[in-house]
Amino acid sequence: MPAFEHRRRRDERDSPQTLHPAPAIGQPRLRSEADQRRPMTAKPNAAAPGQTLGTAKAADMAKRIIDEVSPFFHASGSLYPDVLWKLFHEHQDARARVSVETGCGLSTLLLSNLSERHTAFTLPLGDSLQNTQNHPYLRPETTKFVVGPSQVMVPKWQFSDPVDFALIDGPHAYPFPDLEYYSIYPHIRPSGVLVIDDIHIPTIHRLYEFLRDDEMWEHRGDARTTAFFRRTASPIFDPLGDNWPGQRFNRRRFAAHEALEAVFGAGWYQAEFGVPRPDAPTVAPVIAPVAAGPDPRDAEIAALRAEVAALKTSTTWRATRPLRDAVDWARRRK
Repeated sequence: MPAFEHRRRRDERDSPQTLHPAPAIGQPRLRSEADQRRPMTAKPNAAAPGQTLGTAKAADMAKRIIDEVSPFFHASGSLYPDVLWKLFHEHQDARARVSVETGCGLSTLLLSNLSERHTAFTLPLGDSLQNTQNHPYLRPETTKFVVGPSQVMVPKWQFSDPVDFALIDGPHAYPFPDLEYYSIYPHIRPSGVLVIDDIHIPTIHRLYEFLRDDEMWEHRGDARTTAFFRRTASPIFDPLGDNWPGQRFNRRRFAAHEALEAVFGAGWYQAEFGVPRPDAPTVAPVIAPVAAGPDPRDAEIAALRAEVAALKTSTTWRATRPLRDAVDWARRRK
C-alpha cells in the first residue's frame, strides 16, 4: 500500500517510546528494528511443507508475529494487531488452506504460516517485498510471490484450485481494486473469506458498499478500515454476463423501479426490502370537511375584476382600441 496511507505514520519512528512502549505485565515487547536484523536461530512451530500448523501452533505463531514483529518492519505500513487477529480468526473459522493476497507485509507472514499454499501478488517497490521475503517468520515453502502490477498479473494468473481466503490490498486508485475483485471472486469457494483493506478510501468504499449489498457475500464485520466477508451459497454471478438487475445493489438503487415489475412482479421492491419503493405514490390522508363560510378566494377574484374594469376605462385601453380592432379583423379573415 502507498506510504501515505500508513495506519502508523513513519514519523512515529523518531520516538522510541512510541515504537517500543513498555509492555504490559505478561505481554511480550515489540522487536526493535535492530532486533529484526539479527538472525533467529530457528523457526518455532515449523510444519512440514504442504501442511498447515495445528490450531494451537497456528495461534502461537500468530501471537509471535503480531506481538514481536515491529509494525515498521517495512516502509509501507502494516495492519494493526486487532486487524491481524481478526484475519487469523476468520482464516481459522473458514479452515482455509489456499490463500491469495495483493500486496505483502505482515499479512504475508501470517498467511504463510496459516495456509498450505499462499500466493502474494506484489510490486518490487520500496522495501516491502525484500523485508517480507527475508523475514525469519516467513514460510517460503508455502508462499509464492508473483512480482508485477496486480492489474496485469492477477487477471493472467491460472487459479488451479478454489481459493479459501483472499485479501485485496493492492493499488487503491479506481478501477484497480475492482479489477482485482473481478479476477479473484469467481475462484472463492462457498464459505471462503474475502478481505478488503482501506475501505476509508472512496474508490474502495464503493466496492465495500456493493459487497455489503450483494447476495454472494455475508458481511462479517470490520476491523478499523478492513472489511471481512464470507462467501454465501448464492450462485456465482456470471463474470461474462450482464444481468445487472440480478444484483441487489442495482435493484435497491435503480430509480425506475416500475420498469423492473415485468421481471420481478408488482410490489417486488417492498417484498424484497421490506419498505415501499422510494418513488411509490402514497395515499393522501383523509381531510376533514371545512366548515361552511366565506371563501378567501372570492376576495381575490373581486379584486382582479376591479383591476380589469379600471384598465378598460383607462387612457391606455382607449388608445389601443384601433390596434385591437385590427387584430380582431385579421383573425376573422383567416
